[in-house]
Amino acid sequence: MAAPPTAGQAAVRVAIIGAGIAGLAAARILVRSGWQVIVIEARRRVGGRIFTRHVSEAGDTAGAAIEMGAEFIHGLPPETWALLREGGLQTYEVHGTHLCFVRGVLQNHDEPREGGFALIEQMVQWLDAQPTDCDMPFADYLALTAANSVARARAVEYVEGFNAADSGVIGIAALARQQRAEDAIDSDRLFRVNGGYDALPRYLANEIRSAGGAIVLGNIAQRVSWQRGAVTILGVRDSGEAFEVQADRALISIPLGVLQAGSVEISPSPAAILAHAARLRMGPVLRMTLVFSRRFWGEATSPIALPGLESGLGQLSFLFTHGTLPSTWWTPMPDTAPMITAWIAGPNVNLIHPAGSTLEKLLPRVLHTLATALGVAPNELKALLRSWHTHDWQADPFAQGAYSYAAAGAVDASAHMAQPVEETLYFAGEHTDTTGHWGTVHGALRSGIRAATQLLASG
Repeated sequence: MAAPPTAGQAAVRVAIIGAGIAGLAAARILVRSGWQVIVIEARRRVGGRIFTRHVSEAGDTAGAAIEMGAEFIHGLPPETWALLREGGLQTYEVHGTHLCFVRGVLQNHDEPREGGFALIEQMVQWLDAQPTDCDMPFADYLALTAANSVARARAVEYVEGFNAADSGVIGIAALARQQRAEDAIDSDRLFRVNGGYDALPRYLANEIRSAGGAIVLGNIAQRVSWQRGAVTILGVRDSGEAFEVQADRALISIPLGVLQAGSVEISPSPAAILAHAARLRMGPVLRMTLVFSRRFWGEATSPIALPGLESGLGQLSFLFTHGTLPSTWWTPMPDTAPMITAWIAGPNVNLIHPAGSTLEKLLPRVLHTLATALGVAPNELKALLRSWHTHDWQADPFAQGAYSYAAAGAVDASAHMAQPVEETLYFAGEHTDTTGHWGTVHGALRSGIRAATQLLASG
């Protein structure tokens, strides 16, 4: 690790606040171009919302990589795959059966039958026929359709679960842009990084250091004072000592929630940037990975499953427990580690985990929902449980939420945030992605590449 910054050091060419994927991607490009770069990170690790816990304690799956944040590579974004190939990082594609638990019966998940995703596709087509400035919350659009209650419920479940969004807030213009962007990269295909997603930010960090860049961990930026061509960053180390960094320019790649909270004061205020940031929303997510002593779901047919699902249970990849919370689950298939992850996003997070409650209180509900869907007694399921793992992103002071989405009328906010301020302040992060990939690692990566390109063009 590089030595912590100290007051009186000569100004570097650019200081980057945040060692998530956006900041690391930008730093690597800049140091390779000969720029003197320092990356300031509040945590004692790189990666930001990529956070892998490597489990090795007794009773757990030895050496298992458990993702606390981002987990999937969505589709085939070229920037991500070029980086994975360059770093020699191995991946595997997710496959297996998709099941759902509906009205007390475990059965094959049939999306076309339920019609939820079809409503998203119809929304994109409908929006194409409207004036270019047409936008409204997704819930308002649903009220205009003749879809049945099941299809509407599935559509809301998808939009809120995938986007960590409130369906009464997220705009259809942003959803349509996102859907087109996803179609372009085959995002229905999902991949994982062997050994954990954190291999990607660690690779980038090693590249930066090898090229002469500095990354300082455990340094919490608190204030950015600037004038054209000169920036001073003040903060405190997690050990309690103050630090100061001087730079010609600053790239601020902190999460939207942290930016909105004003945790890093910027003086003078870039008022236009912050006004556009306020138009976006930071969505909540709660995920919990359960580690069992064995893959009990693949050993026998559930007593509440329809006939013929024996092989489906053995190859279980995704499970949807419609109408209950949590409603989305997945295993690491085709990896056969005995783990199942529960996923809750959007307004349902506050329903299942209200402010002030502990995550320990949530565990029994998670186990009960899973036990009911798989036809296992809750006490039996609890006896099989070896450990459980989660991270409260909403309470994390360096995240303050999971990832961003655009409210109705705010589809252009990210593009405004991507504009430099007097060739001195630059902003990156998934919330500044302009290609429709909000809330994704590849969106963050693209934003970092974009910011580095702008910095290089500034001379």
